[in-house]
Amino acid sequence: MSPFSAREAEKLGYTNIRVLSSGLPGWKKANGLVVLPADGLKKMIYEDDAYVLIDLRSREAATAGHIKGAVSIPEAELAAAKDRFPEDKSAPVILYSDGQASPESFGLVRGWGYKNATVLNGGAKGWDGNFFPGEAASEIVYVKKLKPGQITVAEFQQIASSKPSDKVILDVRDSGAEGTIPGAINIPLAQLADRLGELPKDKEYIIHCNTGIMAGMALKTLQDNGYQARYLDAVVQVSPNGSFDVAEK
Repeated sequence: MSPFSAREAEKLGYTNIRVLSSGLPGWKKANGLVVLPADGLKKMIYEDDAYVLIDLRSREAATAGHIKGAVSIPEAELAAAKDRFPEDKSAPVILYSDGQASPESFGLVRGWGYKNATVLNGGAKGWDGNFFPGEAASEIVYVKKLKPGQITVAEFQQIASSKPSDKVILDVRDSGAEGTIPGAINIPLAQLADRLGELPKDKEYIIHCNTGIMAGMALKTLQDNGYQARYLDAVVQVSPNGSFDVAEK
């Protein structure tokens, strides 16, 4: 909850309100239970997002009717299924049972390193969308989908290391950020529109910031002005000597 939301809650008469200053990232880091609203899953299904949906009910229940895209792994078999989950730990993993999936199952998957694990609010009993009868999938297939203009971590690292002549790393972090990747150009996002003349249009610009948010905004600025560009939607830490570490969000 943001301070603004807290003030709104106070206006409604609530008096015992606390704000988690670290927000959802801090809650995830503390391994707190994260609940996905049904509308959130519906949106992911409608937009054909990449995710892993696990039906923890019995196989008989899943065969009678499961949510689109679900993989049937009964809760008692979940611990033994670890090696069947994606290597990509950033994969969204959604768990559902008859009601709310148990905190123990969530903690198990979260403990495997899947930081975007959630449980479906209300489970199957609370789901007001479609159910599909028939045998649910038994194998997990996950292929991460890039957002428009996004570059993979692996390709970013390869470009940053090999420095091809037709590509330039563009660092749009604020002035004073520690360290710059060797060969990169640093133009803070707030200055980018006024400094486009410093960037020749015969290069492709690979944009990064600390978290991907400013990089995504910079992508639009460049594309709107006729530049070829992609951006990294990941957490980047650059040391004073120019070495860097990239982690999926």
